[in-house]
Formats: sequence, structure tokens, C-alpha cells
Amino acid sequence: MGQKISMILGGLWLFFFCTGLFSGPAALTWAEQWTALWSNQGVVSTILWDLRLPRLCMASLSGGALAVAGLLMQTYFKNPLAGPSVLGVTSGSTLGVALVSLGGVAVGTGFGLAGTVLGALAGAWSVMVLLGAVIGWFQSRSALLIFGLMVGYLTGALVTVLQAGAEAGALQAFVVWGMGSFAYADWTGVSILAVVLAATGVWSTRHRHDLDMWMLGALTARSMGVNERSLTWAILTITGALAALVTAWCGPVAFLGLATPHLVRILYRQHGAGKLLLPVLLTGSVLALMADWAVRFTAVPLNAVLSMVGAPVVLWLLLRRSESSAP
Repeated sequence: MGQKISMILGGLWLFFFCTGLFSGPAALTWAEQWTALWSNQGVVSTILWDLRLPRLCMASLSGGALAVAGLLMQTYFKNPLAGPSVLGVTSGSTLGVALVSLGGVAVGTGFGLAGTVLGALAGAWSVMVLLGAVIGWFQSRSALLIFGLMVGYLTGALVTVLQAGAEAGALQAFVVWGMGSFAYADWTGVSILAVVLAATGVWSTRHRHDLDMWMLGALTARSMGVNERSLTWAILTITGALAALVTAWCGPVAFLGLATPHLVRILYRQHGAGKLLLPVLLTGSVLALMADWAVRFTAVPLNAVLSMVGAPVVLWLLLRRSESSAP
């Protein structure tokens, strides 16, 4: 069953990737585009290699990265509603970018690449470290979730303050960036995210047993030889980096990190983090490519498309949890 689903998802990935590569507003024939794809010369080649391919690669990598980050966060916090956008990690990255682009803090000015990436990383890691520090204070998963939401509201308020005092040009650019888009991708961002995601895959594969043991509880994990401190800081670092890099290049992309792991659990009927890693990566990539396809052909902002898909998933999770806890 799982192999069949993976084949279907692989076919969908290939379909949306190829459709996105050879479709667009430019009136080009398939023959022209196919020839230009291998010639690396002319305007058509520039469209394919400098615009469409980076966009598609970034969409695919970002969807997979956020989905994996969501899976790791749900595993570590043992909370089905955990995710970069829910626990305030994405909001922290947004605040970091806002400090750089609207407040002129850190490296560079405006949307300089170095400043944007460093700001996003600093914001995401600050929130992740805060969550890791206070997780022991809360007896219930719901309390931790509310804490993360409040962190998100606080960082959102600070972003609003920065927007209120920003110049018109910088404010307009920041608002457009905040809607989320894969259209501003470049090969630098694709390369960096690919390396970090590959390193995440290697680490997760080597520690799949630790992740599965952690789901059984901290005491059980420690009794099975899991290094709790090492696992904690590894997950905080990885998920913060993945969320920050996606946010820096694509804006605060919503819901993929939260909804994708649950969709995979339903499709594959499995719950172990180690077994779900590759399916989550593939499904997140497919969902991101599908959302980008909808954006390109409907002109609807990316986060609007993802919210229309992700919000019903969250509502369904809340209703299911309410039913399971009802007497």
C-alpha cells in the first residue's frame, strides 16, 4: 500500500514539475523550450534556467523542508498541532527579516541576501531556544501550544510596529514578501537549502531509532540510551534552520509544516517518525508544487492557497481530538 502511494506521489511530483517548467505566460512552444533547456543560450534558455527551474526547485525543496521540520517538531514536542507556523518559529523568522529590511539591523540594508538570511536564522533559533527552555514548565501539550501562539502574536506585534515606521518602498516590498512566493528563488538559495535538507536527511536517518523512542516518553528514551540533550539541540537547530531558510527566500509559508505529516499518517497508516521521513519529504514537495501551480495560473497569493488547504486540516484535527477526549 505504501509503495503504491509513493509511486502516485512521485507521478504527481513529476507532472507538476514538468507542467511548471514548460508552462507560463510566455508564448513558447514545447519544442522551443525543450531545445532551449539543453542549449543554455538565448532568451528562452534564460527563462527556463534563471526563472522557472530555480522556482520549481525552491518550491519542491521548501515544501519538503517545512514538512520535515513539522514532523520533527511534532515528534519532539509530542504535539500533533506543532509546526513552524503554529509555535511561532516562522513568526520569529519574519521578525528577524523585518528588523533587517525595515529596521536596518544586522548585515546589509533592505533585502540584502546576507542580512535577510541571518535575520531569519536569528529569529527562528531564538524562538526554538525559548520553546526548548520552557517545555518542562508545562504539564499539558495544549499549554505549550498556547505559549507558542502567544510568542507568534508578540513577534507579529513587533513586526507591525516596524511596519508603522517604515519607508513606503521598504514597506511595500516587505508586504509582498509576506504573502509568500517561490518566484524570487535563485540558485544560491536552492543550493543552500538543498545542502541543509540533505544534512537533515542524513541526521534523521541515523537517529530514526532515537526519534521513535522519544515518542514513547523521555524516561523510556533515556533508558534506551537516547542522549536527550543532544537530541533536543539537534532538533531545535535543524528545524530552526529549515524554517528560517524557507522564510528568508519565500516568505512566511503557512500550514505545510503542520498539515503534511498528518496527511502522510493518514495515507500511509503509520506513525513512527523514522518511517515517515521520506514520505513526508515527498508529500511536502508535491503539495508545494501544486500550490505554486495554482498561484501561477490563478494569481492568488501562495499563503491564501495554502491556508485554504491547511485550515480545514487543522479544524479536522481539533474536531478529532475533541471527539477522542469526549466522555
